[in-house]
Amino acid sequence: MRDTTLRYTDILSLGILSLCILSLCVLCSATTAFAQSAADRRAQIDELMEKSNPKADDWQTEIDHSHAKHQMKDLGKALAKHLEKGADLSQGVTPFFAADAKLHRLRPKVLDIAHEANPGVRRTSVPDASRPTQPPIIALKELIAPLNKPRNLRFAFKITSVHPGETEGYYDTSVLYQVYANVNDGGSSPSGIQQNATWLVSWRPGHDPDHPLIQSIRLQRFEEITTAGALFTDCTASVIPPDETWKAQMALGGEYWYGRVDAVGELNFLGHEGVAVGDVNNDDLDDVYVAAGNGLPNRLYIQQPDGSTRDTAYDAGMPWLDPTKGVLLVDIDNDDDQDLLLAMGPTIVYCQNDGKGVFTPFRKLRAGTDAAFYSLSAADYDNDGDLDIYGCRYVKQQYGLSIPMPFHDANNGPPNHLLRNDGAAGFKDVTREVGLHVNNSRFSLAASWSDFDNDGDLDLYVANDFGRNNLYRNDGGTFVDIAPEAGVEDQAAGMGVAWSDIDLDGDLDLHVANMFSSAGQRIAYQTRFKASAGEGIRKELQHHTLGNALFRNNDDGTFEDIGEVAGIRMGRWSWGAKTIDINNDAYDDIIAPNGFLTNARKDDL
Repeated sequence: MRDTTLRYTDILSLGILSLCILSLCVLCSATTAFAQSAADRRAQIDELMEKSNPKADDWQTEIDHSHAKHQMKDLGKALAKHLEKGADLSQGVTPFFAADAKLHRLRPKVLDIAHEANPGVRRTSVPDASRPTQPPIIALKELIAPLNKPRNLRFAFKITSVHPGETEGYYDTSVLYQVYANVNDGGSSPSGIQQNATWLVSWRPGHDPDHPLIQSIRLQRFEEITTAGALFTDCTASVIPPDETWKAQMALGGEYWYGRVDAVGELNFLGHEGVAVGDVNNDDLDDVYVAAGNGLPNRLYIQQPDGSTRDTAYDAGMPWLDPTKGVLLVDIDNDDDQDLLLAMGPTIVYCQNDGKGVFTPFRKLRAGTDAAFYSLSAADYDNDGDLDIYGCRYVKQQYGLSIPMPFHDANNGPPNHLLRNDGAAGFKDVTREVGLHVNNSRFSLAASWSDFDNDGDLDLYVANDFGRNNLYRNDGGTFVDIAPEAGVEDQAAGMGVAWSDIDLDGDLDLHVANMFSSAGQRIAYQTRFKASAGEGIRKELQHHTLGNALFRNNDDGTFEDIGEVAGIRMGRWSWGAKTIDINNDAYDDIIAPNGFLTNARKDDL
């Protein structure tokens, strides 16, 4: 028999508490018709929330973490109060430190130049590993000295490990420190500064057991990023007109529509809708198609010569209200205009473009089961001159109802589909025929095509949310999943994928967006965690917590994960992945969108 009891470490270590609560809320909504009372639903939520209490399992290092977390957060507030309001720094920070506390120099005097252009990046080489020697007030003053007259100031701390000391109440924590602010450097627009560091913080008991004191801080890594002026400017107001399409829909967040739109499809605050960019009317200006949430009309913003846009969804014949996820603007019929593909539930809708930005639904390509498509990608996999369609599917029923089993290595998701474009004859599902049915039930969220082995045909990488990813090598029109031997299974919460020649060596490297879990890193590496499981499973669960990956192509069919040295691991709860040269220095940069649901009120989930 499998032990299915949920404990604190099972939930928090993998960062899925919010997913579990969301699943419970969906289940509660589904059972409302059976007269389940609000009190019963609240009791279920309270029972689940108790699983997040480390004291319930006597998990001492997590109890220590909760105390250290609150102390670090309050220390950040004290630093912010000094910078923004001129509060006395010594008085503000002294309560967090032991009387004899010593710190490393938290902002080293000598920083190596890693990037001179805008933005500028400076880092330490090897930090001084000797005993910390500075009093806290001096080390902190030096650290925050560059934050001159800050605006939009944000301090953040994440604790990724807790190690008990030999004496009760003493312990060490690994802390990710980050601060960002706009600062006044005398320029015409505010410059930006961001500091990223890793600290080893030693704690000792204080007078109050809930408020331990910092005994020392050892610096392990430090970098400082500066921008001259603003890199980006929010131009939404000048691009999208403030008409009813904006005020009545687009300017409102997803949470606004929850409870205002019938719950026929997916809940509107999840934000799984897609966006596509392309020139739909052949005027050499890019336009934007925006898929909206369930019950809300999709939008087509046509770019005008002055850079503004005009919504033409109604004129173009496609303001559909159906829940739409993945969307693509690509030339399916080879007539030199951008056609539209939409993922609407289990159906891919193919709309032909008349060349002027007016679309006509031409084919509806429905999967054999009711599982919804979540993302679409197109490529000429068979080199016959037209684009074929690959659709990723995620859950068999509905988000929150279909639970992956086992969580870190799930194989109970719906299959993805490859649809071969046969021109006038339509599309044929060739998934099994070409070998893509292998390892094809893994809760997929994204897929991307590229010729990683430079053999003249396009290969396919699939990012899966609950376990192993796929790298399907294209061998002349048939596929073999080589992810294990290529070293790119990346057993984690895969949510996005992008190919790019990161190191400019002539072959394509691979970036995968995953979920970073500081809670998982704290717990999964402790010997007490899953002690009865085999070491192989423990390592799989540990890898699941690490965050984003960057695989360098070795040009021999294998890849090396350089995510740690590249500094891209911590992207928080990452979603899509995109590589683009932001600062025109010939190297592609990585865009890592992130975020998920957070709510402090149990009755407003």
